[in-house]
Amino acid sequence: MEKSEVESLISAIRKEFFAFRNGMIADALRKGGLDRKYIFGLQLPQIKEIAVRCKREINDEEASALAQTLWNDKECREARLLACHIMPPDLMTEDKAQEWADEVATREEADILSFRLIRYLPFADKMAERLDEAEEDLKKYAATAIQRFL
Repeated sequence: MEKSEVESLISAIRKEFFAFRNGMIADALRKGGLDRKYIFGLQLPQIKEIAVRCKREINDEEASALAQTLWNDKECREARLLACHIMPPDLMTEDKAQEWADEVATREEADILSFRLIRYLPFADKMAERLDEAEEDLKKYAATAIQRFL
């Protein structure tokens, strides 16, 4: 997938984020302590709906590239959650899954990553063990989330 194609998809996704935005939820998330530059306030069914539409238009390799681009957007809550919905489990390597788990910034991300992606991976139990051995509370939480969904 060429860079311009990814940028085009990202642009279309951002338009959907704007279309679904909910200021009340976004404000509540901010007041609750979520520290992100962009919070659109989308609910999970809306994020899933966007993911379903995206996956209809692209193949697995393109979905993997798009998901990685979305995951790398650490400033947008919805982008990171959408990445978990779009990434094909068959293309998620153990190293990449560990990297994503190590980069989780919120409990919501840990839950969605675990439920939508990691639980389908053959090495999920091993990941949970490694994360549980970490010192950071959020990594321990991610380990618990993975175990909860296995």
